[in-house]
Amino acid sequence: MLPDYYQFSLPTKVRYGIGMASRLGEELADFPGKRALLVTDKTIVKAGLAKKVIDGLKGSSIAIVATYDDVPPNSEIKVVTEAADLGVKNKCDMLIALGGGSVIDSAKVINLLMVKGGPLEKHMGAQLIKDRLLPSIAIPTTSGTGSEATQFAVISDDANSVKLPFAEDAFLPDVAILDPEMTQTMPSKVTAATGMDALTHAIESYVGSNQNPVSDALSLYTIELITQNILQAVAVPNDLNARGAMLTASFLAGVAFNHGGVGIVHGISHALGGVYHIPHGLANSIILPFSIKHNMESSAARYARIAQIFGDSGFYPVQEINRIVAQFDNFTINQVVSQLSLVDDWLVKRRAESLAQKLWMLNQKLNALCGHPLNLRDAGIKDGFKKIDQLVRTALDDAAMLNNPEPVTENAVRDILQEAYAQNLKPVAVSKSELKAARTQGTAKKLKGIFKDDTALYDILGTYFLKVQADPKLFAPLKDSKLKIRFNYTSPDASIALDGSTDDKSKQILRGEAARAFNPEVEFTLSADMSHYFWHGQVNLMQALARKEVLPKGNLARAMRLLPLLEPLYELYPQYLRERDLGKLAL
Repeated sequence: MLPDYYQFSLPTKVRYGIGMASRLGEELADFPGKRALLVTDKTIVKAGLAKKVIDGLKGSSIAIVATYDDVPPNSEIKVVTEAADLGVKNKCDMLIALGGGSVIDSAKVINLLMVKGGPLEKHMGAQLIKDRLLPSIAIPTTSGTGSEATQFAVISDDANSVKLPFAEDAFLPDVAILDPEMTQTMPSKVTAATGMDALTHAIESYVGSNQNPVSDALSLYTIELITQNILQAVAVPNDLNARGAMLTASFLAGVAFNHGGVGIVHGISHALGGVYHIPHGLANSIILPFSIKHNMESSAARYARIAQIFGDSGFYPVQEINRIVAQFDNFTINQVVSQLSLVDDWLVKRRAESLAQKLWMLNQKLNALCGHPLNLRDAGIKDGFKKIDQLVRTALDDAAMLNNPEPVTENAVRDILQEAYAQNLKPVAVSKSELKAARTQGTAKKLKGIFKDDTALYDILGTYFLKVQADPKLFAPLKDSKLKIRFNYTSPDASIALDGSTDDKSKQILRGEAARAFNPEVEFTLSADMSHYFWHGQVNLMQALARKEVLPKGNLARAMRLLPLLEPLYELYPQYLRERDLGKLAL
Protein backbone atom coordinates (compact mmCIF):
# COMPACT_ATOMS: atom_id res chain seq x y z
CA MET A 1 0.00 0.00 0.00
CA LEU A 2 1.42 3.38 -1.00
CA PRO A 3 1.71 6.21 1.54
CA ASP A 4 -0.46 9.29 1.05
CA TYR A 5 2.66 11.35 0.34
CA TYR A 6 6.34 10.77 -0.28
CA GLN A 7 9.21 12.66 -1.88
CA PHE A 8 12.62 11.75 -3.26
CA SER A 9 15.65 13.87 -4.07
CA LEU A 10 19.32 13.07 -4.66
CA PRO A 11 21.21 16.26 -5.54
CA THR A 12 24.57 14.59 -4.86
CA LYS A 13 26.40 13.47 -8.00
CA VAL A 14 27.75 9.98 -7.31
CA ARG A 15 30.76 8.50 -9.08
CA TYR A 16 31.85 4.91 -8.47
CA GLY A 17 34.96 3.18 -9.71
CA ILE A 18 38.04 1.29 -8.54
CA GLY A 19 40.98 3.72 -8.47
CA MET A 20 38.79 6.78 -8.94
CA ALA A 21 40.49 8.75 -6.15
CA SER A 22 43.79 8.46 -8.04
CA ARG A 23 42.29 10.40 -10.95
CA LEU A 24 40.28 12.80 -8.83
CA GLY A 25 41.31 15.87 -10.83
CA GLU A 26 39.81 14.38 -14.01
CA GLU A 27 36.56 13.55 -12.22
CA LEU A 28 36.26 17.07 -10.80
CA ALA A 29 37.24 19.04 -13.90
CA ASP A 30 34.14 21.26 -13.73
CA PHE A 31 33.92 21.57 -9.94
CA PRO A 32 33.18 25.16 -8.83
CA GLY A 33 35.60 25.35 -5.85
CA LYS A 34 39.36 25.93 -6.16
CA ARG A 35 40.79 26.32 -2.61
CA ALA A 36 39.99 23.20 -0.63
CA LEU A 37 39.97 22.44 3.07
CA LEU A 38 40.74 18.71 3.43
CA VAL A 39 39.00 17.23 6.48
CA THR A 40 40.31 13.82 7.54
CA ASP A 41 41.91 11.94 10.44
CA LYS A 42 45.42 10.80 11.34
CA THR A 43 44.67 7.13 10.58
CA ILE A 44 43.68 8.04 7.03
CA VAL A 45 46.85 10.12 6.63
CA LYS A 46 49.04 7.31 8.02
CA ALA A 47 47.42 4.81 5.62
CA GLY A 48 48.47 6.98 2.67
CA LEU A 49 44.90 7.71 1.54
CA ALA A 50 45.23 11.49 1.95
CA LYS A 51 48.35 11.43 -0.25
CA LYS A 52 46.43 9.47 -2.88
CA VAL A 53 43.79 12.21 -2.98
CA ILE A 54 46.40 14.98 -3.07
CA ASP A 55 48.26 13.23 -5.90
CA GLY A 56 44.98 12.64 -7.72
CA LEU A 57 44.35 16.41 -7.80
CA LYS A 58 47.74 17.27 -9.31
CA GLY A 59 47.38 19.14 -12.57
CA SER A 60 43.77 20.11 -11.79
CA SER A 61 42.37 23.53 -10.90
CA ILE A 62 41.73 22.43 -7.29
CA ALA A 63 44.42 22.97 -4.66
CA ILE A 64 44.29 21.73 -1.06
CA VAL A 65 45.37 24.86 0.81
CA ALA A 66 44.63 23.59 4.34
CA THR A 67 44.28 20.19 6.01
CA TYR A 68 42.55 19.36 9.28
CA ASP A 69 43.50 15.79 10.22
CA ASP A 70 42.53 15.64 13.89
CA VAL A 71 38.93 14.33 13.63
CA PRO A 72 38.32 11.63 16.31
CA PRO A 73 36.02 8.58 15.91
CA ASN A 74 33.24 10.55 17.65
CA SER A 75 33.71 14.12 16.52
CA GLU A 76 32.84 16.88 18.94
CA ILE A 77 32.22 20.62 19.19
CA LYS A 78 35.85 21.64 19.77
CA VAL A 79 36.97 19.75 16.63
CA VAL A 80 34.50 21.28 14.18
CA THR A 81 35.08 24.77 15.62
CA GLU A 82 38.88 24.50 15.21
CA ALA A 83 38.56 23.14 11.67
CA ALA A 84 36.11 25.87 10.63
CA ASP A 85 38.50 28.54 11.91
CA LEU A 86 41.29 26.93 9.86
CA GLY A 87 39.15 26.97 6.71
CA VAL A 88 38.15 30.62 7.14
CA LYS A 89 41.74 31.66 7.88
CA ASN A 90 42.94 30.06 4.63
CA LYS A 91 40.07 31.50 2.53
CA CYS A 92 38.87 28.01 1.55
CA ASP A 93 35.95 28.00 -0.88
CA MET A 94 35.24 24.24 -0.82
CA LEU A 95 35.67 21.18 1.41
CA ILE A 96 36.85 17.63 0.76
CA ALA A 97 35.84 15.10 3.43
CA LEU A 98 38.04 11.98 3.36
CA GLY A 99 37.15 9.38 5.96
CA GLY A 100 34.35 7.56 7.71
CA GLY A 101 31.10 8.86 9.13
CA SER A 102 32.70 10.99 11.81
CA VAL A 103 34.86 12.83 9.25
CA ILE A 104 32.03 13.36 6.75
CA ASP A 105 29.60 14.47 9.48
CA SER A 106 32.28 16.84 10.80
CA ALA A 107 32.85 18.33 7.34
CA LYS A 108 29.13 19.09 7.03
CA VAL A 109 29.10 20.98 10.31
CA ILE A 110 32.46 22.65 9.58
CA ASN A 111 30.94 23.91 6.34
CA LEU A 112 27.99 25.28 8.29
CA LEU A 113 30.25 27.13 10.74
CA MET A 114 32.46 28.53 7.97
CA VAL A 115 29.41 30.05 6.26
CA LYS A 116 27.11 30.93 9.18
CA GLY A 117 29.50 31.30 12.11
CA GLY A 118 29.08 29.99 15.64
CA PRO A 119 28.31 29.04 18.27
CA LEU A 120 27.33 25.61 17.01
CA GLU A 121 24.44 25.12 19.42
CA LYS A 122 22.36 27.86 17.78
CA HIS A 123 22.27 25.82 14.54
CA MET A 124 21.07 22.58 16.13
CA GLY A 125 17.78 21.41 14.63
CA ALA A 126 16.36 20.61 11.21
CA GLN A 127 16.09 22.57 7.95
CA LEU A 128 17.20 25.88 9.44
CA ILE A 129 19.61 26.79 6.62
CA LYS A 130 18.13 28.68 3.69
CA ASP A 131 21.44 29.64 2.02
CA ARG A 132 23.81 27.44 0.05
CA LEU A 133 26.88 26.21 1.87
CA LEU A 134 30.31 25.87 0.25
CA PRO A 135 30.70 23.21 -2.46
CA SER A 136 31.80 19.91 -0.94
CA ILE A 137 33.09 16.48 -1.91
CA ALA A 138 32.77 13.33 0.21
CA ILE A 139 35.14 10.38 -0.21
CA PRO A 140 34.10 7.62 2.23
CA THR A 141 36.81 5.27 3.51
CA THR A 142 34.38 3.04 5.42
CA SER A 143 31.26 1.23 4.27
CA GLY A 144 28.63 1.93 6.86
CA THR A 145 27.38 5.41 7.62
CA GLY A 146 26.25 6.43 4.13
CA SER A 147 26.88 9.99 5.31
CA GLU A 148 27.92 10.93 1.78
CA ALA A 149 24.25 10.60 0.78
CA THR A 150 22.41 12.06 3.78
CA GLN A 151 21.25 15.37 5.16
CA PHE A 152 22.19 14.30 8.69
CA ALA A 153 25.18 14.97 10.93
CA VAL A 154 25.79 14.03 14.55
CA ILE A 155 28.40 15.77 16.72
CA SER A 156 29.25 14.88 20.33
CA ASP A 157 28.84 17.30 23.18
CA ASP A 158 31.31 15.61 25.51
CA ALA A 159 30.67 18.04 28.35
CA ASN A 160 27.07 16.86 28.58
CA SER A 161 27.55 13.27 27.28
CA VAL A 162 25.01 13.73 24.47
CA LYS A 163 25.00 13.73 20.68
CA LEU A 164 23.88 16.90 18.90
CA PRO A 165 21.76 16.09 15.83
CA PHE A 166 21.56 18.21 12.68
CA ALA A 167 19.41 17.70 9.58
CA GLU A 168 19.88 20.05 6.63
CA ASP A 169 19.36 19.50 2.91
CA ALA A 170 22.29 21.89 2.45
CA PHE A 171 24.57 19.26 4.05
CA LEU A 172 24.31 16.92 1.07
CA PRO A 173 27.71 16.87 -0.70
CA ASP A 174 27.86 18.07 -4.28
CA VAL A 175 29.89 15.01 -5.29
CA ALA A 176 30.44 11.62 -3.64
CA ILE A 177 33.41 9.55 -4.82
CA LEU A 178 32.94 5.82 -4.17
CA ASP A 179 36.30 4.10 -4.67
CA PRO A 180 36.65 0.57 -3.20
CA GLU A 181 40.43 1.03 -3.01
CA MET A 182 39.86 3.74 -0.39
CA THR A 183 38.20 1.18 1.92
CA GLN A 184 40.85 -1.52 1.47
CA THR A 185 42.89 -0.50 4.53
CA MET A 186 39.87 -0.79 6.86
CA PRO A 187 40.62 -3.27 9.68
CA SER A 188 38.35 -6.32 9.76
CA LYS A 189 36.60 -5.22 12.96
CA VAL A 190 35.78 -1.84 11.44
CA THR A 191 34.59 -3.54 8.24
CA ALA A 192 32.25 -5.72 10.31
CA ALA A 193 30.90 -2.88 12.47
CA THR A 194 30.38 -0.43 9.60
CA GLY A 195 28.77 -3.12 7.48
CA MET A 196 26.29 -3.84 10.27
CA ASP A 197 25.66 -0.09 10.52
CA ALA A 198 24.60 -0.05 6.85
CA LEU A 199 22.44 -3.14 7.39
CA THR A 200 20.73 -1.41 10.32
CA HIS A 201 20.05 1.67 8.17
CA ALA A 202 18.40 -0.51 5.53
CA ILE A 203 16.29 -2.57 7.95
CA GLU A 204 15.11 0.39 10.03
CA SER A 205 14.30 2.41 6.93
CA TYR A 206 12.28 -0.51 5.53
CA VAL A 207 10.15 -0.96 8.67
CA GLY A 208 10.02 2.69 9.82
CA SER A 209 6.90 4.81 9.93
CA ASN A 210 8.15 6.98 7.04
CA GLN A 211 8.70 4.08 4.63
CA ASN A 212 8.04 4.79 0.95
CA PRO A 213 8.48 2.99 -2.40
CA VAL A 214 11.92 4.48 -3.09
CA SER A 215 13.41 3.76 0.33
CA ASP A 216 11.82 0.29 0.28
CA ALA A 217 13.46 -0.63 -3.02
CA LEU A 218 16.86 0.71 -1.95
CA SER A 219 16.65 -0.96 1.46
CA LEU A 220 15.87 -4.42 0.08
CA TYR A 221 18.70 -4.32 -2.45
CA THR A 222 21.08 -3.01 0.23
CA ILE A 223 20.19 -5.96 2.48
CA GLU A 224 20.84 -8.35 -0.41
CA LEU A 225 24.26 -6.81 -1.14
CA ILE A 226 25.31 -6.94 2.51
CA THR A 227 24.18 -10.50 3.19
CA GLN A 228 26.09 -11.64 0.09
CA ASN A 229 29.32 -9.72 0.76
CA ILE A 230 29.95 -8.77 4.40
CA LEU A 231 31.60 -12.05 5.44
CA GLN A 232 33.80 -11.98 2.34
CA ALA A 233 34.83 -8.36 2.90
CA VAL A 234 35.83 -9.16 6.49
CA ALA A 235 37.60 -12.45 5.70
CA VAL A 236 39.35 -11.30 2.50
CA PRO A 237 40.06 -7.57 2.91
CA ASN A 238 41.73 -7.21 -0.51
CA ASP A 239 38.69 -8.47 -2.43
CA LEU A 240 37.80 -5.23 -4.19
CA ASN A 241 34.56 -6.66 -5.56
CA ALA A 242 33.29 -7.39 -2.04
CA ARG A 243 34.62 -4.02 -0.88
CA GLY A 244 32.82 -2.32 -3.76
CA ALA A 245 29.57 -4.11 -2.97
CA MET A 246 29.74 -3.03 0.67
CA LEU A 247 30.60 0.56 -0.29
CA THR A 248 27.66 0.64 -2.69
CA ALA A 249 25.38 -0.89 -0.04
CA SER A 250 26.45 1.75 2.46
CA PHE A 251 25.64 4.52 -0.02
CA LEU A 252 22.25 3.02 -0.99
CA ALA A 253 21.34 2.55 2.67
CA GLY A 254 22.25 6.19 3.27
CA VAL A 255 19.88 7.28 0.49
CA ALA A 256 17.20 4.96 1.91
CA PHE A 257 17.28 6.25 5.48
CA ASN A 258 17.71 9.83 4.28
CA HIS A 259 14.15 9.39 2.99
CA GLY A 260 12.72 6.64 5.20
CA GLY A 261 14.42 7.41 8.51
CA VAL A 262 15.67 5.11 11.28
CA GLY A 263 14.17 4.03 14.61
CA ILE A 264 14.69 2.47 18.01
CA VAL A 265 18.05 0.85 17.22
CA HIS A 266 19.59 4.19 16.32
CA GLY A 267 17.96 5.93 19.27
CA ILE A 268 19.61 3.49 21.68
CA SER A 269 22.91 3.39 19.77
CA HIS A 270 23.21 7.18 19.79
CA ALA A 271 22.85 7.04 23.56
CA LEU A 272 25.46 4.28 23.86
CA GLY A 273 27.85 6.40 21.79
CA GLY A 274 27.22 9.55 23.81
CA VAL A 275 27.38 8.00 27.27
CA TYR A 276 29.83 5.09 26.82
CA HIS A 277 31.56 6.05 23.55
CA ILE A 278 30.72 2.71 21.93
CA PRO A 279 31.32 2.92 18.17
CA HIS A 280 28.03 3.52 16.39
CA GLY A 281 28.07 0.56 14.00
CA LEU A 282 29.04 -1.84 16.76
CA ALA A 283 26.23 -0.57 19.00
CA ASN A 284 23.76 -0.98 16.13
CA SER A 285 24.84 -4.57 15.46
CA ILE A 286 24.28 -5.58 19.10
CA ILE A 287 20.92 -3.79 19.51
CA LEU A 288 19.43 -4.63 16.09
CA PRO A 289 18.16 -8.19 16.81
CA PHE A 290 16.25 -6.99 19.89
CA SER A 291 14.29 -4.45 17.83
CA ILE A 292 12.55 -7.25 15.90
CA LYS A 293 10.53 -8.42 18.93
CA HIS A 294 9.68 -4.84 19.94
CA ASN A 295 8.30 -3.95 16.48
CA MET A 296 6.70 -7.31 15.70
CA GLU A 297 3.08 -6.18 16.10
CA SER A 298 3.19 -3.74 13.20
CA SER A 299 6.13 -4.99 11.13
CA ALA A 300 5.95 -8.80 10.98
CA ALA A 301 5.27 -8.93 7.24
CA ARG A 302 8.20 -6.64 6.49
CA TYR A 303 10.57 -8.54 8.76
CA ALA A 304 9.44 -11.77 7.05
CA ARG A 305 10.32 -10.23 3.68
CA ILE A 306 13.82 -9.41 4.97
CA ALA A 307 14.18 -12.95 6.35
CA GLN A 308 13.49 -14.18 2.83
CA ILE A 309 16.59 -12.30 1.61
CA PHE A 310 18.56 -14.01 4.37
CA GLY A 311 17.48 -17.38 2.93
CA ASP A 312 13.98 -18.14 4.22
CA SER A 313 11.43 -19.56 1.81
CA GLY A 314 8.89 -17.02 0.59
CA PHE A 315 6.28 -19.72 0.08
CA TYR A 316 2.85 -19.13 1.68
CA PRO A 317 0.52 -22.08 0.97
CA VAL A 318 -2.80 -20.28 1.41
CA GLN A 319 -1.71 -17.50 -0.94
CA GLU A 320 -0.93 -20.14 -3.53
CA ILE A 321 -4.26 -21.91 -3.00
CA ASN A 322 -6.07 -18.57 -3.31
CA ARG A 323 -4.29 -17.89 -6.57
CA ILE A 324 -5.41 -21.26 -7.97
CA VAL A 325 -9.05 -21.25 -6.80
CA ALA A 326 -9.55 -17.66 -7.99
CA GLN A 327 -9.65 -19.07 -11.49
CA PHE A 328 -12.92 -20.95 -10.69
CA ASP A 329 -14.80 -17.98 -9.21
CA ASN A 330 -16.60 -20.28 -6.76
CA PHE A 331 -17.99 -18.45 -3.72
CA THR A 332 -18.06 -21.50 -1.44
CA ILE A 333 -14.49 -22.52 -2.20
CA ASN A 334 -13.29 -18.95 -1.75
CA GLN A 335 -15.00 -18.78 1.66
CA VAL A 336 -13.36 -22.01 2.81
CA VAL A 337 -9.91 -20.91 1.66
CA SER A 338 -10.26 -17.52 3.35
CA GLN A 339 -10.73 -19.32 6.67
CA LEU A 340 -7.25 -20.78 6.24
CA SER A 341 -5.51 -17.38 6.11
CA LEU A 342 -4.42 -17.85 9.71
CA VAL A 343 -1.90 -20.40 8.44
CA ASP A 344 -0.13 -17.76 6.38
CA ASP A 345 -0.35 -15.25 9.24
CA TRP A 346 1.34 -17.78 11.50
CA LEU A 347 4.09 -18.37 8.93
CA VAL A 348 4.67 -14.64 8.55
CA LYS A 349 5.21 -14.24 12.28
CA ARG A 350 7.51 -17.28 12.55
CA ARG A 351 9.63 -16.01 9.67
CA ALA A 352 9.75 -12.51 11.14
CA GLU A 353 10.88 -13.95 14.48
CA SER A 354 13.55 -15.96 12.69
CA LEU A 355 15.13 -12.73 11.46
CA ALA A 356 16.41 -11.96 14.97
CA GLN A 357 18.07 -15.39 15.05
CA LYS A 358 19.64 -14.77 11.64
CA LEU A 359 21.03 -11.41 12.78
CA TRP A 360 22.51 -12.95 15.93
CA MET A 361 24.02 -15.68 13.76
CA LEU A 362 25.58 -13.09 11.45
CA ASN A 363 27.12 -11.33 14.46
CA GLN A 364 28.45 -14.67 15.74
CA LYS A 365 30.10 -15.39 12.39
CA LEU A 366 31.64 -11.93 12.35
CA ASN A 367 32.94 -12.63 15.86
CA ALA A 368 34.58 -15.85 14.62
CA LEU A 369 36.21 -13.97 11.74
CA CYS A 370 37.48 -10.87 13.53
CA GLY A 371 36.44 -10.78 17.20
CA HIS A 372 33.39 -8.56 16.58
CA PRO A 373 31.90 -8.03 20.11
CA LEU A 374 28.62 -9.81 20.85
CA ASN A 375 27.35 -7.92 23.91
CA LEU A 376 27.63 -4.49 25.51
CA ARG A 377 30.14 -5.74 28.09
CA ASP A 378 32.62 -6.73 25.40
CA ALA A 379 31.77 -3.55 23.46
CA GLY A 380 33.24 -1.43 26.26
CA ILE A 381 30.86 -1.08 29.22
CA LYS A 382 33.13 -1.94 32.17
CA ASP A 383 31.43 -0.14 35.08
CA GLY A 384 28.72 -2.71 35.81
CA PHE A 385 26.20 -0.66 33.82
CA LYS A 386 26.03 2.13 36.41
CA LYS A 387 24.85 4.65 33.82
CA ILE A 388 21.86 2.68 32.55
CA ASP A 389 19.39 5.27 33.86
CA GLN A 390 21.21 8.02 31.97
CA LEU A 391 21.29 5.78 28.88
CA VAL A 392 17.53 5.24 28.99
CA ARG A 393 16.77 8.94 29.37
CA THR A 394 19.15 9.89 26.56
CA ALA A 395 17.75 7.23 24.22
CA LEU A 396 14.13 8.28 24.82
CA ASP A 397 15.03 11.88 23.93
CA ASP A 398 16.58 10.84 20.60
CA ALA A 399 14.73 12.04 17.49
CA ALA A 400 15.11 8.62 15.82
CA MET A 401 12.46 7.24 18.20
CA LEU A 402 9.81 9.34 16.43
CA ASN A 403 10.15 7.20 13.28
CA ASN A 404 9.92 3.83 15.02
CA PRO A 405 6.85 1.84 13.89
CA GLU A 406 5.90 1.01 17.51
CA PRO A 407 5.83 3.42 20.46
CA VAL A 408 9.00 3.29 22.57
CA THR A 409 8.67 3.23 26.36
CA GLU A 410 11.19 3.55 29.16
CA ASN A 411 10.67 -0.10 30.12
CA ALA A 412 11.22 -1.26 26.53
CA VAL A 413 14.55 0.58 26.25
CA ARG A 414 15.70 -0.64 29.65
CA ASP A 415 14.81 -4.27 28.82
CA ILE A 416 16.68 -4.15 25.51
CA LEU A 417 19.76 -2.63 27.13
CA GLN A 418 19.82 -5.17 29.95
CA GLU A 419 19.46 -8.11 27.56
CA ALA A 420 22.12 -6.73 25.22
CA TYR A 421 24.46 -6.31 28.20
CA ALA A 422 23.86 -9.75 29.69
CA GLN A 423 23.68 -12.02 26.62
CA ASN A 424 26.39 -14.66 26.13
CA LEU A 425 26.61 -15.64 22.47
CA LYS A 426 29.40 -17.83 21.13
CA PRO A 427 31.34 -17.50 17.87
CA VAL A 428 30.12 -19.57 14.90
CA ALA A 429 32.69 -20.69 12.35
CA VAL A 430 32.28 -19.56 8.74
CA SER A 431 32.40 -22.38 6.21
CA LYS A 432 34.51 -22.18 3.05
CA SER A 433 31.35 -22.37 0.96
CA GLU A 434 30.19 -19.07 2.50
CA LEU A 435 33.26 -17.30 1.17
CA LYS A 436 34.01 -16.66 -2.47
CA ALA A 437 37.28 -16.96 -4.30
CA ALA A 438 38.95 -13.60 -3.76
CA ARG A 439 38.82 -11.26 -6.71
CA THR A 440 41.45 -8.68 -5.91
CA GLN A 441 42.11 -6.92 -9.18
CA GLY A 442 42.67 -3.22 -8.91
CA THR A 443 43.15 -0.79 -11.73
CA ALA A 444 46.25 -1.05 -13.86
CA LYS A 445 48.09 2.23 -14.23
CA LYS A 446 46.72 3.82 -17.39
CA LEU A 447 48.97 4.97 -20.18
CA LYS A 448 48.84 8.72 -20.78
CA GLY A 449 50.08 10.86 -23.65
CA ILE A 450 50.12 7.84 -25.96
CA PHE A 451 50.26 9.99 -29.10
CA LYS A 452 52.86 12.75 -28.70
CA ASP A 453 51.35 14.89 -31.48
CA ASP A 454 48.81 14.77 -34.32
CA THR A 455 51.43 13.33 -36.69
CA ALA A 456 51.88 10.32 -34.41
CA LEU A 457 48.11 9.93 -34.07
CA TYR A 458 47.51 9.97 -37.83
CA ASP A 459 50.41 7.56 -38.30
CA ILE A 460 49.08 5.03 -35.75
CA LEU A 461 45.28 5.38 -35.76
CA GLY A 462 45.01 6.56 -39.35
CA THR A 463 47.06 3.62 -40.62
CA TYR A 464 45.03 1.26 -38.41
CA PHE A 465 41.82 2.41 -40.13
CA LEU A 466 43.48 1.85 -43.53
CA LYS A 467 44.29 -1.69 -42.41
CA VAL A 468 40.62 -2.22 -41.48
CA GLN A 469 39.55 -0.78 -44.85
CA ALA A 470 41.86 -3.20 -46.68
CA ASP A 471 40.00 -6.20 -45.23
CA PRO A 472 36.56 -6.48 -46.91
CA LYS A 473 35.13 -8.53 -44.02
CA LEU A 474 36.20 -6.01 -41.39
CA PHE A 475 35.07 -2.94 -43.34
CA ALA A 476 31.78 -4.51 -44.47
CA PRO A 477 29.65 -3.49 -41.44
CA LEU A 478 30.44 0.20 -41.98
CA LYS A 479 29.99 -0.14 -45.74
CA ASP A 480 26.65 -1.93 -45.32
CA SER A 481 25.41 0.72 -42.87
CA LYS A 482 26.40 3.57 -45.24
CA LEU A 483 27.12 5.51 -42.05
CA LYS A 484 29.29 8.64 -42.06
CA ILE A 485 31.28 9.05 -38.81
CA ARG A 486 33.86 11.55 -37.60
CA PHE A 487 36.15 11.18 -34.57
CA ASN A 488 37.38 14.47 -33.10
CA TYR A 489 40.36 13.87 -30.82
CA THR A 490 41.83 15.99 -28.06
CA SER A 491 45.36 15.86 -26.62
CA PRO A 492 46.50 16.02 -29.38
CA ASP A 493 43.85 17.73 -31.51
CA ALA A 494 43.10 15.71 -34.64
CA SER A 495 40.16 14.43 -36.72
CA ILE A 496 39.56 11.20 -38.65
CA ALA A 497 36.38 10.54 -40.67
CA LEU A 498 35.00 7.23 -41.96
CA ASP A 499 32.55 7.29 -44.88
CA GLY A 500 30.56 4.08 -45.48
CA SER A 501 28.35 5.74 -48.10
CA THR A 502 30.93 5.92 -50.91
CA ASP A 503 32.62 3.27 -53.06
CA ASP A 504 35.57 5.58 -53.68
CA LYS A 505 38.24 4.07 -51.43
CA SER A 506 40.24 7.30 -51.47
CA LYS A 507 37.35 9.04 -49.71
CA GLN A 508 36.42 6.33 -47.20
CA ILE A 509 39.16 7.35 -44.71
CA LEU A 510 39.77 11.07 -44.27
CA ARG A 511 42.26 12.84 -41.98
CA GLY A 512 42.98 16.36 -40.77
CA GLU A 513 41.40 19.21 -42.71
CA ALA A 514 39.64 16.81 -45.11
CA ALA A 515 37.98 15.11 -42.10
CA ARG A 516 37.03 18.45 -40.53
CA ALA A 517 35.40 19.58 -43.78
CA PHE A 518 33.43 16.32 -43.94
CA ASN A 519 29.69 16.38 -43.14
CA PRO A 520 29.05 13.34 -40.86
CA GLU A 521 25.78 11.84 -39.59
CA VAL A 522 27.36 11.30 -36.19
CA GLU A 523 30.59 12.46 -34.57
CA PHE A 524 32.37 11.62 -31.36
CA THR A 525 34.71 13.90 -29.43
CA LEU A 526 37.08 12.08 -27.09
CA SER A 527 40.67 12.16 -25.92
CA ALA A 528 43.21 10.37 -28.11
CA ASP A 529 44.15 8.18 -25.11
CA MET A 530 40.51 7.16 -24.69
CA SER A 531 40.39 6.14 -28.35
CA HIS A 532 43.46 3.94 -27.83
CA TYR A 533 41.67 2.13 -25.00
CA PHE A 534 38.45 1.93 -27.01
CA TRP A 535 40.10 0.07 -29.88
CA HIS A 536 41.45 -2.41 -27.34
CA GLY A 537 37.84 -3.12 -26.35
CA GLN A 538 38.49 -1.74 -22.86
CA VAL A 539 35.95 1.11 -22.83
CA ASN A 540 32.35 0.68 -21.74
CA LEU A 541 30.87 3.21 -24.16
CA MET A 542 27.69 3.77 -22.15
CA GLN A 543 29.73 4.53 -19.04
CA ALA A 544 32.07 6.78 -21.02
CA LEU A 545 29.05 8.68 -22.34
CA ALA A 546 27.66 9.04 -18.82
CA ARG A 547 31.01 10.36 -17.57
CA LYS A 548 31.25 12.73 -20.56
CA GLU A 549 34.53 11.14 -21.60
CA VAL A 550 32.95 10.65 -25.02
CA LEU A 551 30.74 13.44 -26.36
CA PRO A 552 28.41 12.38 -29.20
CA LYS A 553 26.63 14.56 -31.73
CA GLY A 554 24.13 13.43 -34.37
CA ASN A 555 22.45 10.08 -35.01
CA LEU A 556 23.94 8.13 -32.10
CA ALA A 557 21.41 5.29 -32.34
CA ARG A 558 22.58 4.32 -35.85
CA ALA A 559 26.22 4.31 -34.78
CA MET A 560 25.47 2.20 -31.67
CA ARG A 561 24.10 -0.56 -33.90
CA LEU A 562 27.66 -1.15 -35.11
CA LEU A 563 29.02 -1.89 -31.61
CA PRO A 564 28.30 -5.66 -31.63
CA LEU A 565 30.22 -5.91 -34.92
CA LEU A 566 33.44 -4.40 -33.55
CA GLU A 567 34.85 -7.46 -31.73
CA PRO A 568 37.21 -8.41 -34.61
CA LEU A 569 38.54 -4.83 -34.65
CA TYR A 570 39.34 -5.01 -30.93
CA GLU A 571 41.42 -8.12 -31.61
CA LEU A 572 43.14 -6.54 -34.61
CA TYR A 573 44.33 -3.33 -32.92
CA PRO A 574 46.87 -4.78 -30.42
CA GLN A 575 47.99 -7.25 -33.10
CA TYR A 576 48.53 -4.32 -35.50
CA LEU A 577 50.56 -2.44 -32.86
CA ARG A 578 52.85 -5.42 -32.35
CA GLU A 579 53.30 -5.82 -36.11
CA ARG A 580 54.57 -2.23 -36.19
CA ASP A 581 56.98 -2.76 -33.26
CA LEU A 582 54.68 -0.73 -31.03
CA GLY A 583 54.05 -3.60 -28.66
CA LYS A 584 54.74 -1.38 -25.64
CA LEU A 585 51.46 0.40 -26.44
CA ALA A 586 49.46 -2.84 -26.60
CA LEU A 587 47.38 -3.45 -23.47
